[in-house]
Amino acid sequence: MQIKNPMISFALPVLLAFSIPVYAADHLPIDHGRYVASQHACNDPKGSILFIYDGESIKSQKTTCTFKNVTGSGNFYRFDESCSYYSRWWSILPTAVNNFMTQIEVVNNREFVLKRENENLEFNEQYRWCSAE
Repeated sequence: MQIKNPMISFALPVLLAFSIPVYAADHLPIDHGRYVASQHACNDPKGSILFIYDGESIKSQKTTCTFKNVTGSGNFYRFDESCSYYSRWWSILPTAVNNFMTQIEVVNNREFVLKRENENLEFNEQYRWCSAE
């Protein structure tokens, strides 16, 4: 097959190159929005961990966690997670940064189990979606 217009042969690869990062940014097959620990009500997350998933990271009031090396098979995903903790909500620089090997078991697109492993810390909590961001 011969392409008559050279702009078409140039435009297609450029279009594909710019469209791939849009899909690659969504690391996990869960909906974007606010999540709360499953045992707590959405309207009363007191005492629970409330965070926002935006497709690239999870954020709470004083923490931002980013994902790297995401691999998945079926409903299970593993990745390296780097979490920056800020002592004040207005802080520019983090007071601590911790790295975890994290596994997520996706129950459905609005519910998952989060498992973090780092030295002596073992964290295992189920979360559910409450609302859009």
